[in-house]
Amino acid sequence: MYESYFVDSVKGYYRHLAIVESSEYIDKVFSLIEDYLKVNHNPKVIYAFHPWLNGSKDRMKLFKERLKGDFIDIDYSNSEKFLGQSADLVILDTVGDFRPNYIARFVDMTRGGGLAIIYTDNFLQNKMYRQSLTRNGIVKDLFERRFLDEAKKHRGIILIQDDHVYFSPYSSNEAHKPSRRIPKEPKIPLPIHELCMSSDQNKILEESLFILGEGKRVLAITAARGRGKSASVGLFLAFLAYRHEENFSNIIITSPTYYSAQEIFNFMIVGLKKLKAKFRIKTSKDGKIMKIIVGDTRIKWVSPDLAKNEEGNLIVVDEAAAIGLETLDYIIRGWDKVILVTTIHGYEGSGKAFMRYLNKLKNSLLLKHVKMEYPIRYAKGDPIERFMFNVLLLDAEAPDVIYKSDLEVREIPQEDLFSNDNLLRAVYGILVEAHYRNSPDDLMLLGDMAFQKIIVGYSSGLPIAVAQVVFEGGLNDTQITDIARGLKNEGHLIPHRIIKYVRALDFGKMIGWRIMRIAVSPENQGKGIGSKILNEVIKNAQKENVDWIGSSFVVDYSVLRFWVKNGFVPIYLSSIKNEQLNGYSIIVVKPLTERASKFVKELSGFLKDKLLRTSHQVYYNLNPLLIALILRSTYKNDLIKLEDRIPYLYLEKIKSYISGEIPYNSIADAAHYITTKYFLEPRINLSEDIEGALVARVLQGKSWYHAGLMLGLSSKEVELKVKTGLRELLQSYDN
Repeated sequence: MYESYFVDSVKGYYRHLAIVESSEYIDKVFSLIEDYLKVNHNPKVIYAFHPWLNGSKDRMKLFKERLKGDFIDIDYSNSEKFLGQSADLVILDTVGDFRPNYIARFVDMTRGGGLAIIYTDNFLQNKMYRQSLTRNGIVKDLFERRFLDEAKKHRGIILIQDDHVYFSPYSSNEAHKPSRRIPKEPKIPLPIHELCMSSDQNKILEESLFILGEGKRVLAITAARGRGKSASVGLFLAFLAYRHEENFSNIIITSPTYYSAQEIFNFMIVGLKKLKAKFRIKTSKDGKIMKIIVGDTRIKWVSPDLAKNEEGNLIVVDEAAAIGLETLDYIIRGWDKVILVTTIHGYEGSGKAFMRYLNKLKNSLLLKHVKMEYPIRYAKGDPIERFMFNVLLLDAEAPDVIYKSDLEVREIPQEDLFSNDNLLRAVYGILVEAHYRNSPDDLMLLGDMAFQKIIVGYSSGLPIAVAQVVFEGGLNDTQITDIARGLKNEGHLIPHRIIKYVRALDFGKMIGWRIMRIAVSPENQGKGIGSKILNEVIKNAQKENVDWIGSSFVVDYSVLRFWVKNGFVPIYLSSIKNEQLNGYSIIVVKPLTERASKFVKELSGFLKDKLLRTSHQVYYNLNPLLIALILRSTYKNDLIKLEDRIPYLYLEKIKSYISGEIPYNSIADAAHYITTKYFLEPRINLSEDIEGALVARVLQGKSWYHAGLMLGLSSKEVELKVKTGLRELLQSYDN
C-alpha cells in the first residue's frame, strides 16, 4: 500500500513517520515494515523501548528476529549515549511510555529515505510519564490530543488508529537535497572538505580559521538539529591537530554531558584517518573517548566545571545554550580562543537566550557568528522535521509587542490554551524565549498536569508574560513519612526537598503554590511586569488561604535578585550540582501565614549557617555574588552566636594586613571571623562587589586569580576590594 510512497521518499531523501494506535499494533506495524523492506532490503534499524517494562523485551525480540541484520536496541533512559546515531528504520515502543523528549530524540535519528514508527495500544492508558503527572487519579490529555490532531493535518505522516487511516502524501518535488559545493581555493585540505555532506559544513571549515587570528576571539556556530555542526567542528580540529600548530597544542572540549560532544571526537578521528595522520586515543573504563593525541597536540573532554579553570590554547563548548550563561561568561573571561557550538530550535535547549547573549558579546570582543541552514541527515523541507517543529512548538516565539502600561492579567484554562493554537504558540513562545533550557516535556506538563494555574499578562491584546503555578503541600502523615524515607516522590517538589533533605517534616502539611515558571517576553523585561504578575498570583493565593508561595530553579544571580526583590526568602540550596541543568537548585518562599513565617525564618537561618560553614567545600564553584546575595537575604539563625567583641588579636592582624605588613594567608582566620560576623550581624551595608570579593577569597577560599575570573576582575582589583571591605568592617566593629 505504501511502497510507492517509500520509493519517492528515497528519491527525495525525505522521511515518513507512521503513528500506530491499535490493539493489533504488531500486525499493523509489520505490514508497514513489509512495504518498506520492498524499497530498502537491508535497513539499519534502531529500536527504542524500556527493557524492564512487562512484555517489552518480548516485543523487541520479535522485531529483532523479523528484521535480521544491523539492529540496535536502545533503552530510552540511555538514549543520550546514542546522540548522533542515524538509521533507516527507527521503531519506538510506546506501549508503556509516551514521553515527548524520547519521541523527539528518536524520530530525529531517522535519516533521509527512512521510516520512523511510533506504536502503542493506547496513547493515554498505562503510560509511565503520564502517571508522574497524575495526582488523586486526575490527569489531562491535551498534549496527546493535539499530537494526534497535528498528525492528521501534516503530509508525510501515516496515522493508523485501529481501522482508520489518515495519510496525505508528500512529494519528492518539494524536497531539496543539500549541496556539497567546496569553496574555491580552500585553505583547509581537500581530503577534509570531501568528508563534508553539505556546503554549510564546508563553509564552517573555512570560517573556523577565524579562530587562528591574533588576540582574543570567539567563534559561534548555530544551527537547528541535524545540520552537522559538531561533525564540522570535529573535522576542523582534526586539521588543526594534523598541522601541529604550536599555539593550539592543548585543546579542551566541554559540553553539558560527555555524550553531547561525542560526535566531535568521532569526526575528529574520521578526519585524522583521511589525512593519514598518526594519533593515539585514550578512553575511559567504559569506552568513552576522553583524549586524542596527535604529536604534541592534545585534545581532551572535560566537564564544564573543571574546563573553565583548565589551562589551554582553545576551548570548544558544545551545546553551549544548555550550559548556562554564567558559566559561558566565566569561560570567555578566562580563555582567549573560544568556539561556541549550539542548537537553535532544539529539544535540548531553546537557544533563544543564547542568541541574545551573542548579540551582547559582539559589543565587547571580536566575535564571528556562523549559521548553518541545510540539514544533512535528510532533505530541506523534510515533512517530519516540519511536523516535529509544529507538534512540539520548537520554533514558537513570543508575540512582537511592546508594553505600554496597559497590563491585563487573566487566568487561562488549559483547555482554552490548547484549543487556540495561536494563543498556545504565543504563551509557550514566551516561556521558551525567557528560559535558556526547555524541552518537549515542558509542553506536555503545560497541557496534561491538572493541578496548576496558568496566568497570562496581556498588552495591546497580546500575551507578554506567563506564570505557571502548581499546587503543592497539604500532605498527610503517611505521605510525609514515605517522602522522608525516600519511598515515594509525591510530585510536590518544594515539600519533597524540605522533608527529605532538611528533615522539616511538618512543612509538608501546609498548603503551597509553587511558581513553576514565570516569564516575560525579552523585549518587555526589566519593566516590572514580572513583579505585577507575581502580585496577582499572591493576591489569589491569599484569597484561597494558601500558606506559602514559592519557586525552585537553578540558581542564577539576576533571577534570584528578582525573587528577593519581591519578598521571597531562600530556604534551601542543593548540596549537589544538577549535571543536566549545570547548576545548583534553590528554593525561595514567601510566607503568607504565621506558621509559614516561622518555618521560613528557621529554614533560611540554617541555610545562612550552612553557607558560612561550607562555601569553601560544598559551594566552592558557586558564583560568590550569588552566595553574598543569599547570605544577605536570609534570616540569622538564633542558635548561632558570636561574641559581641572581635578578639583583639584578630583586629591587630587585619590592621597589619591592610597596611601591607603581613600577607593575607596570615590573617585568613581573622578575615573569616569578621566576614562571618558581618553576614550574621551586619552593622553596615557593604557594596555588592565588595561582598562578592569577601565571599570568593574569605569564605570560598579561592585564589586571587580564580576569584577575579568569577567576578570579572584582575587579581589586584579583588585584593583591593577585600582590603576595602575589611577596613570598613574594622571601623564598624573596632572595640
